[in-house]
Amino acid sequence: MERINLNFIVKSTSGRIINIESNQEIVVENIFIDSREIKLNSLFVPLKGEHFNGYDFVEESFKKGAVLFLTEREDIKYPAVMVKNNLTALNSLAREYLKKFKLIKIAITGSNGKTTTKDLLFSSLEKKITIATKGNMNNLIGVPINIFNVEKNTKYLVLELGMNQKNELSILSETVSPDIIIITSINQSHIGNFESFDQLVEAKFEIFKGYKNINPILINGDNPYVLSKIPSNIKYISYGLNNHNDVYPDKFELYNFYSILKIDGIEYKIKIPGIGGIYSLLALITLKKYFGQTIPVDPNKALENFSITQSRMNVFTHGNITIIDDSYNANPASMENAIEVLSKFNTRKIAVLADMLELGKESENYHLQIGNLLNKKNIDILITLGEFSKIMNEIFKKEKYHFTDKEELTDFLKTIIKDKDTILIKGSHMFRMDTVTKKLKEEIHDL
Repeated sequence: MERINLNFIVKSTSGRIINIESNQEIVVENIFIDSREIKLNSLFVPLKGEHFNGYDFVEESFKKGAVLFLTEREDIKYPAVMVKNNLTALNSLAREYLKKFKLIKIAITGSNGKTTTKDLLFSSLEKKITIATKGNMNNLIGVPINIFNVEKNTKYLVLELGMNQKNELSILSETVSPDIIIITSINQSHIGNFESFDQLVEAKFEIFKGYKNINPILINGDNPYVLSKIPSNIKYISYGLNNHNDVYPDKFELYNFYSILKIDGIEYKIKIPGIGGIYSLLALITLKKYFGQTIPVDPNKALENFSITQSRMNVFTHGNITIIDDSYNANPASMENAIEVLSKFNTRKIAVLADMLELGKESENYHLQIGNLLNKKNIDILITLGEFSKIMNEIFKKEKYHFTDKEELTDFLKTIIKDKDTILIKGSHMFRMDTVTKKLKEEIHDL
């Protein structure tokens, strides 16, 4: 982060100074929302969550080196800038901070594939001059925190923008003001938070709110209905598997541990099984085709340097078993993709699945569809966790078990694993199915 002064912070947030002498000079070199990360000359932004209150850590933050904090409250004794809302002020500060730099800003959104597309693009660009979203920091808190990593030598900013409610992408888009937009897909993810699919699409298209609208956007075009909803003033380039798109492959093949994509006579081997990796690489190839003069995108370099983010279609062997760890999150499209990958293995196939959440009135129907798919793909054993996953368990025709307690599920799973089994672990983020993967790695060795 480049240094910013008190005057810049006050103007950017429309704030008011409290507990600061008129001749006191304050310079901020870091911005944090977590008091445990505070360094010397930091701005601390206390936020309130369901299980925490950042104001409880203001004193601690100053002891560790904070020189200023944002506040919505006046009953404090430390140097502060008072604002109406800390989260809004954090985004406003990030927006104004970003205006200080001349760089290319790429925003990636969608229901599936955001992280893989972002990671591939980041792997393609020179690290010293590129800042990209870290981990899953793609929301109203994480995006501004990532922005503050920009420095004067930064040439490319690659940001993943997530949402699960109306108006979130509007704020993020205005904060980032992207030069280039990639929409990976729009499907039923978070549909339970909206009255209809049209409303969900409309919320995804809020990403155009802060868009400079100079360049065409890139969008997964395999859903023509979504394409038909793009506003008339937005130019777009579509990519996908179907030949009605502007960019599509000559062929693609899916294997156990990887995928193959052939396009324009060039063959690429992707270290990601399933259709998701194909789509992400297609997004990168489309970016190269249309923006290669502006952004030095290199798909081969991306594939060479790319490493899969933990718990996102991470297929690995452990002892004599194969684990497909796709436990980070789940929606119908990603669940179908994961089951398809599992079905490719010529072994005993075990699916360990928790509920898909935020599907609203369609929850039962989508879980029923997944249950039918499990039967169709000849999965050998199904182990489920949660309320809605019981629906797919009930219609599954082979060996099956259902649990309401994750610890019991994990203990049972360890008892039935056999030599050379392949195990898929997946569920919505709230279930933290990654802990099942972790316990298997810790406690299951050669069989």
